[in-house]
Amino acid sequence: MVVRFFTSHPIRLALAFTFAFSLGAQEPQPLSSITGRVRSAAGDPLRGIAITVQGLAISAETGADGAYSLSGLDPGEYTLVASGGGYVPREQGVTIPASGPPPVADFELDGMATSIDVVESLKEYHVEESSLATRTATRILDLPQSVQVFANQWIEDRAILEGNELYRNISGLNQSTYSAMVFRGFTQRELLFNGARGNPFGSLEGDVNNAGFSTSQIRLTNVQRVEVLKGPVASVYGAGEPGGLINYVTKQPTEVLDGELQFRIGSFGQRMANADFGGPVGKRVLLRGAFYLEDRDSFRANAGSLNSHAVADLVFKANERHRFALQGEFINQGLSAARLRGIPVDADGNWLTYIQWSGNEPTDKIKMIARVLQARGDHNFQSGWDVSYTFRVLGFENNDNCHEPRGFNPPTAAGRTIRREYRDFYRSNDDWSGVGYASRSVMTGTVRHRILFGTEYFAQDHVFRSRRAREQEVGGPVPAIDLFNPIYGRGVPGNYTLSAPAISTGETKRLGVFAQDQIIINRYVQALFSGRVDRYDDKGFADVPVSFQDTAASGRAGILLKPREQVSIFASYANSFTRAPLFAQAPAANGPHTAETGGQVEGGVKVEMLQRRLLLTSSVFHINKDNILRADPNFGPAGDNFNAVLPVGKARSTGYEFNLEGFFTSRWYAAFNYALVDTKILRDNVPALIGRPLANAPRHSTGLFTRYNVLRNTGVGFGIEQVSERVEPFAGFRAPGYLIADAALYHDFSSRARLQLQVTNLANSTHALAALFATRVGNFPGQPRAVMLTLTVNPFRR
Repeated sequence: MVVRFFTSHPIRLALAFTFAFSLGAQEPQPLSSITGRVRSAAGDPLRGIAITVQGLAISAETGADGAYSLSGLDPGEYTLVASGGGYVPREQGVTIPASGPPPVADFELDGMATSIDVVESLKEYHVEESSLATRTATRILDLPQSVQVFANQWIEDRAILEGNELYRNISGLNQSTYSAMVFRGFTQRELLFNGARGNPFGSLEGDVNNAGFSTSQIRLTNVQRVEVLKGPVASVYGAGEPGGLINYVTKQPTEVLDGELQFRIGSFGQRMANADFGGPVGKRVLLRGAFYLEDRDSFRANAGSLNSHAVADLVFKANERHRFALQGEFINQGLSAARLRGIPVDADGNWLTYIQWSGNEPTDKIKMIARVLQARGDHNFQSGWDVSYTFRVLGFENNDNCHEPRGFNPPTAAGRTIRREYRDFYRSNDDWSGVGYASRSVMTGTVRHRILFGTEYFAQDHVFRSRRAREQEVGGPVPAIDLFNPIYGRGVPGNYTLSAPAISTGETKRLGVFAQDQIIINRYVQALFSGRVDRYDDKGFADVPVSFQDTAASGRAGILLKPREQVSIFASYANSFTRAPLFAQAPAANGPHTAETGGQVEGGVKVEMLQRRLLLTSSVFHINKDNILRADPNFGPAGDNFNAVLPVGKARSTGYEFNLEGFFTSRWYAAFNYALVDTKILRDNVPALIGRPLANAPRHSTGLFTRYNVLRNTGVGFGIEQVSERVEPFAGFRAPGYLIADAALYHDFSSRARLQLQVTNLANSTHALAALFATRVGNFPGQPRAVMLTLTVNPFRR
């Protein structure tokens, strides 16, 4: 739930909360240790290799001589994992005796290869740990929530470039419009990068008059790993929707000299060239530079995109315990004949014209530029404390010039033409994000705790400027366009008289403190508790000044039972809150408003099978969301405020998810997911909406990706996506369900060269990805069949 505190010192609550976590904790009494060295197959010492103890969140890193040391361990049996540096991870069992000298565990690691023939179990596809749920590296099997993780090699084999192409393989996650997604039934846009806020493709902090709205999809060019956490995350990350959260982990320099050249040609004029090189410079410095370029047309009339992305990385390793990383990114995206809307439909979701149609002129365009600078530090102190912090600075600009459909001529779905207005929008935001936390293991009797304390600060300055030219049907200069025989070039923005600019500005700030305790009670029982307090201070200007402050608290509790080491039975409860849009807080918009609130109960089972090559996750969940804000049809008390909302809504989502992912054999990998999500509007100011499902939330969805190496160097891949019918309840129309399939062929000429052929939408199925807000802008059509050929060269691979 959300709690409002009438005090100017919310930190007091956080201190009391964290103090309660530490009551009774005593200094750990190191009983023994494990030492060893890590070498390559050639016998060379490997530095920077992470050595982790499964189930305990205890880790170390090898030094220049390949040596490591793990201390503070009780006698017993442990499993160590050595990973990182561009090498295939390896496990080893170790026993610490009750007396006698500490054990020694040495590792020999092989370099990673692009072929999954080399990776027999938990290697380049299958990721065993995630830090998203707890901010500390924890086995997925030991988390009392549903988690999915996708490694870079998995992304490469799917040949995907944009974030929404991942959704088919994430149970309970589906596409919505533009950068939005539907997560366990609830629409959201917020994402994390490296565990911090600051989305370079369009932020949405505080929803300043929808000024953070972005038509740009996340590009995966600089992404090493994608982590997905299901359910509310407010107790760790603050405000957000209750469905879940996605974290994109960017690439870093490797400990060995490595590089990649990639070239792609494909349907719709696709041309792509990427270069990515990095490695050590001396003993303590790692460098990396990358550049990505793609030019592609669209199947929609006049549309296309040009993407460029430059990255520079520097890592300084003071020693094996202290590491600093600096990354800079420059992203430049041009979208022609954009912003694209959907294809007009009738109430049953039938297209009213062909799917290549567009209401945009060839001169319409979106120009987006983002600049990112990120600094990160990781420190492992001899006292047992691990400290990590990330600072992220973002500058974002978006120029949007487009023709917007405004209605049918005549004003029914049987109209032959679409009325249009012209929009000249400019959006910008500057983001400052900082998050830091410290964790360590402590003992209370025989119970082990991994405690964590942290704080997060985020600020965003937002500017939105808009000008318009109205349609001819209401006295403006903008001509309509025909649905069946569009004539482009008649709409010339240079001939329009635009309205005076309307400008709104926003300044949003949030400060959060959080604490967490991961508890290993014994080998059969684990628990997780976390809590957070957030303070918000927002102000802005849109015709009149607006300001709003609030304080919110959130929490999470989970229990995990392990009858066997490879089986986890879990249950958890977590809550969420979503603050109201800043300009909806004005009295003229029916404000002020309290936050939307949510809560989830989840339970499930996770099982590792086939000698831990396969991970099965099955879960059920129930989410309630209350105080949902909906647009005021009367536009506020004076009838003239388009930001006006009313707190009239309540909804619930109940569902079941199933995931099976891993290796059936050393040559056969598969990832299968299914979700049944039943959403329902429980309360609304429009009685006819009660009982209807939420927007763009399918009841059933299924995804599959599988790859089999028929020969040592040759593999085939296959994938499907099935999505059932969705509705847009507030506009009264539907998007029919669909089933599409993809296929791929892979061939490694050697460890240094690889060719990949991809065919998407094999049957060339016409399908709707999502429904927009009105029949005049209709449903987004999915891409027809496309063929891509990709050549990847790794000149430094052996």
